[in-house]
Amino acid sequence: MRKILLIIILFVFGLSFGQSKKKMTDEEKLTKCITENTNYFAFDGQKPNGKGWEIIENLFAENQFVAWGEYHNSPLLSQLTRYALESASKNGYKTWCVETSPFAASELMHIAKAKNPFENFLEIKQKRPNFTTFPFFETKEDFAMLSTAAKLGYSIWGIDQEFQMSFPYCLEKAFGSLPEKKQGKLKAVYDSLQTKWWNPEPKLLDSLKKEVRQPDLKRMLDDIKISEDIYYYSDNQKRADLMKANFFAYYDASKNKKVFFKMGSNHLAKGMNLETNLYDIGNAVYELSQRNKTKFSNVYCMVRYTEDKGIITDDLEEKDNQNPKVFSKLYDKEKWVLVDLRSLRLKMRYDNTITSDTYKIIEKYDYVLISPEILK
Repeated sequence: MRKILLIIILFVFGLSFGQSKKKMTDEEKLTKCITENTNYFAFDGQKPNGKGWEIIENLFAENQFVAWGEYHNSPLLSQLTRYALESASKNGYKTWCVETSPFAASELMHIAKAKNPFENFLEIKQKRPNFTTFPFFETKEDFAMLSTAAKLGYSIWGIDQEFQMSFPYCLEKAFGSLPEKKQGKLKAVYDSLQTKWWNPEPKLLDSLKKEVRQPDLKRMLDDIKISEDIYYYSDNQKRADLMKANFFAYYDASKNKKVFFKMGSNHLAKGMNLETNLYDIGNAVYELSQRNKTKFSNVYCMVRYTEDKGIITDDLEEKDNQNPKVFSKLYDKEKWVLVDLRSLRLKMRYDNTITSDTYKIIEKYDYVLISPEILK
């Protein structure tokens, strides 16, 4: 009897040991998968070098749409984007979609053709030094990136709202297009609009629009009214709808259907936007690729360190971290780190051992790209 009892105990112990040995949490799987699917590349302002960059370049060969989900205002990322534009161009891409309005995009294309685009921009900036005329195009690196796009023959699609701080510039362009006689007639209207530039009166905008002849300027004045409502009501749904409408207006009229996106990462998620929980432009383009029987690939770009007034913040140590900590841990001060998330999606079983923000990134993006920079 004792022998039988001992055999039973050993069997149960062995069985439980075997099960515990086989069982692996999602967190452990994730660590293993990340190790197997991480590559690197070096970039010192010259051509990027390494396996990670080769993978990024190959995205342009395999996909109709490549979405560069950026963190904003990074000169280093703008430098890297110049090489991404070159790689895309070699694979037939001639369209670059950015987070500006259609009017701002057309102005940027015009500036890009100048002998010195950045100097041209600074002349515009001097009139209103405290205003952001073209969102996310502010630095020398941004305009070098813009010059690269122009030299490679890219069309720039601006699909966003009219940026509020650009209203004065837009109003000036519309008013300046009028003949001198009409300017005199509408001077009081124009002065009133500029006096309350952040919230212009729709009826006054209509009065100016009535006299303007150029279709792009008329549309820009309409876009100001739409954007005014978006800002006033914090209407994220209206903004997402506007982005999609603007994109499809460009897309339907274009012969070249390959598009490279450089926009805020939240807008370019598959499924719902990470911040607004709305279906944004990224999901619309993903579904378009499915309809076309082509491919869409999106990259979630992120930084671990930021600097403000000489104080460096480590996102890994923050309680309200901006990015999943599992990816911040991969930071390498010498190299860019690229994680292929597609294999992770196939192997994860969602057993709640991984944080929700990590799950969301894995579900909504194909790659994570971790920058070595300290973002100022």
